[in-house]
Amino acid sequence: MPFLQDDRTSASYPEVIRLYEQLDSLHEALAVRTYGDTDAGFPLHLAILSIDGDFDPVSLRKKGKRILFINNAIHPGEPCGVDATMMLLQDYLLDPARREALEKVVVIAIPFYNIGGGLNRGSFSRANQEGPIEYGFRGNARNLDLNRDFIKCDSRNARTFNQIFQEWQPDVFVDNHTSNGADYQYTMTLIASHPAKLAPPLAG
Repeated sequence: MPFLQDDRTSASYPEVIRLYEQLDSLHEALAVRTYGDTDAGFPLHLAILSIDGDFDPVSLRKKGKRILFINNAIHPGEPCGVDATMMLLQDYLLDPARREALEKVVVIAIPFYNIGGGLNRGSFSRANQEGPIEYGFRGNARNLDLNRDFIKCDSRNARTFNQIFQEWQPDVFVDNHTSNGADYQYTMTLIASHPAKLAPPLAG
């Protein structure tokens, strides 16, 4: 992984997909599927980490498995989640001690949601952000902000995302972002849904 060798580097879209495909070929617990289309003309990839090798959402729900859905690179200039998710899945695949945590959970992840923005890499569209040296652009292939498109679904990305979401019906959804240079007190922040918006089991 390039970013492991140089902390000023983030993986490009082709590098990300190549790594997931390599993991898929090496580990029976991981499958990489493609869905639909995006405004960039490429399908969305979905990585599925299932310890028993079952990659069917209906079957997994019948087994009582909980589904964690991670989305990365909705804003490709915020690449921390892209890199972190690759590291997370690789850690689970390579470290047997971690596998117990996956007995009741299946992790699914979109490695790179905004493919068009990810292919439009540069170094000058985020003036306040320290690194990486090169990163993707906020807008997608049609210059849409995909983080504002889940309701209106103007993009093919959003329509394909809806297909994935409805098929998998995740219990928890994580959308990874990076601070974009803002002066946060903490290394990591979490914006959780308001309890009134959640189903009773999650609202507590």
